[in-house]
Amino acid sequence: MSVLRDRKLDFSESKEAEWKIILEKVADGVELPDPDTERWFTARVEGEGVRITGAEKNVRALKIYEPPLIEIGEFAKVASIYNDLLFPEISSMSDKLELQQSTPNLKYIFNLIYNFL
Repeated sequence: MSVLRDRKLDFSESKEAEWKIILEKVADGVELPDPDTERWFTARVEGEGVRITGAEKNVRALKIYEPPLIEIGEFAKVASIYNDLLFPEISSMSDKLELQQSTPNLKYIFNLIYNFL
């Protein structure tokens, strides 16, 4: 899956409205592809977060040994640089690298934003 460059978003300052939209759309579970590996994962609302596990229906499931729970704080970090990830510039490369190193769930959060907002 290639990333479409037409998905630039205007996020609210707190990112809470966007987080609520994702929680509503993910609900009891949805399977999404990981564009890097062409394998699938499941996102499911758990409490106030989103639990990421291997796909249950798709036969090309990702192996996730410690299923992460993504919460709004981690989501807000990725959302704050989401547009820079779509339209990278030299000036934003260090921010992207820092985010990748500090946010192990970046690809899942990016995927949630890209597919549901």
